Amino acid sequence: MMRVVTYNIHGWRTTDDRPNLDLVASVLADTQADIIGLNEVFYPRVVEGANEPALAALAARLNMQFVFGPCRRWPAQDDLPADAYGNALLARWPILASAGHHLTPVPGKEQRGLLEARILLPDKRTFTAYVTHLDHTDEDARLTQLRALRTWTIRDRSRPHLVMGDFNALSPWDVAALGLPDGTPEPRVIAQMEKAGYVDAYRLYGEPGSQSFIPSTDPPIRIDYIFASQPLADEVRSCTIWREPAGREASDHRPVLAEVELPAAA
Repeated sequence: MMRVVTYNIHGWRTTDDRPNLDLVASVLADTQADIIGLNEVFYPRVVEGANEPALAALAARLNMQFVFGPCRRWPAQDDLPADAYGNALLARWPILASAGHHLTPVPGKEQRGLLEARILLPDKRTFTAYVTHLDHTDEDARLTQLRALRTWTIRDRSRPHLVMGDFNALSPWDVAALGLPDGTPEPRVIAQMEKAGYVDAYRLYGEPGSQSFIPSTDPPIRIDYIFASQPLADEVRSCTIWREPAGREASDHRPVLAEVELPAAA
């Protein structure tokens, strides 16, 4: 069984602007995850509670490997600037290769990216996980970014893989349950993922109208997803939104945790 988490960590800060490395490490340790996708990661930023880059410190505390995929572009150089921003992936098992892809730029919107990682499983098979974070302001922008994302993930369409992250988008399933007011944009991004054959892991085991973005309570919204590819869809065994004690949340998002049984080797 493989335990997978996606988590937007709010740039190493709590919502009241305190360093959150210790809190993030604590909640992720409690999940006992094998693979972790992170959004809003600054690397190689050093924060309070560590004498090395926060991402490296987090991986060391969890006894995991890590890779980072910057969203923004910089001139060719040996070292990333301290404020490099993007997605990260941590794994309990060896990460054989990774690539940070830049999604299609949308004028007036923040540059977004897709991190791809190839992981060596204990049975010596390889497994691919993708981590992304789409635009937070506009569904049309997210659709543009999603089309770019699919040009990368479609290469794995016949193989088991996961796509996870903060999609900043609502599921039609949740919208139907919430009864959102007139004028709410049609939830096309998640519908497109499902049309492409991906299965929303939380939809298999959760309740519609659940909350992964903490500030939004009226109505509660879920914008963080773990999607299983079609060859993996029947192997999802559970999916929950991880709830920390009220007032002790590390971020403005809650982690989403899925348990996945990898299919037997062919």
